[in-house]
Amino acid sequence: MGRITPVLLSILLFAPLSSCIVEDKCFNDADCPADKICIEGSGRCADCMADSDCPAGSVCDLDTYECVEADCFTDEDCENNFVCKNGRCVSAGPLVCPEGMVAIENRFCIDIYEASRPDATERSSGVDGSEATSRYGVMPWSVENNAEALAACQAAGKTLCTEAQWFEACRGPEGLVYGYGDEYDPVICNGIDKYCRCDSAECADRDPCPFPHCYHECRASFRKDPTGFGADCTNPYGVYDMNGNLWEHVLGGDETRIRGGAYNCSDSEWLHRCDYIPGNWEPSARGFRCCSPGEPSGKDG
Repeated sequence: MGRITPVLLSILLFAPLSSCIVEDKCFNDADCPADKICIEGSGRCADCMADSDCPAGSVCDLDTYECVEADCFTDEDCENNFVCKNGRCVSAGPLVCPEGMVAIENRFCIDIYEASRPDATERSSGVDGSEATSRYGVMPWSVENNAEALAACQAAGKTLCTEAQWFEACRGPEGLVYGYGDEYDPVICNGIDKYCRCDSAECADRDPCPFPHCYHECRASFRKDPTGFGADCTNPYGVYDMNGNLWEHVLGGDETRIRGGAYNCSDSEWLHRCDYIPGNWEPSARGFRCCSPGEPSGKDG
């Protein structure tokens, strides 16, 4: 058992006897051993959250948050038209992605939008389950489980994103807490605070409104939005809705190991974080997006 923080102590002292078994979690780096950092969203003490946290010759495996040996040390360690950059193989020229996808650091491609059915519209999620599409302005595809999401990606010639790929694409090139920044904004992405009833008696005098956690004071008419509906719910990579709207399945995950939060999360500030993973509970409103290795181009490509 790790050290007992004030928060954990209060839980142990005041929790009912039936729930006195608590999970050992960290809340900041001080809760971890000196050589570890706290992954706040999942409450795990780990080696790293980025390659810069690891010693020379190693990189951060974002599936496990452990420092592992670098993927490459010289260009010869990489396949044709890939070169070694900071311990990882990247396309020597621009990575060529399928339609509806963007390249992340010339290493892989990811859907710009949450997955939707081929016949989805702005008002309907559709019924055609043949394959996943990445399109603007249509209702995203809510799935029953991880297997359904994986099959839909594979039918489109893609696959589910690994946790590492999803996390990197969500945080953007600056490694932010949310895709759009380090501070929670109740309006930018589709969370439970976005459609607060600001004209209600409880909130008629609140300015600004919506505000963080206004759902708990004002209530809200929360709902799923069409893909890309929040124009600012993105980052410099150009991926949309990675925070909110629907939870997103990842490769090898399940109904508890899922990312991004959804429109109906009671605490969107916490659950929408790029690093949050439920772990021990199954959220509703589950969707997905797909990834692809893309086609590497030469230095003059």
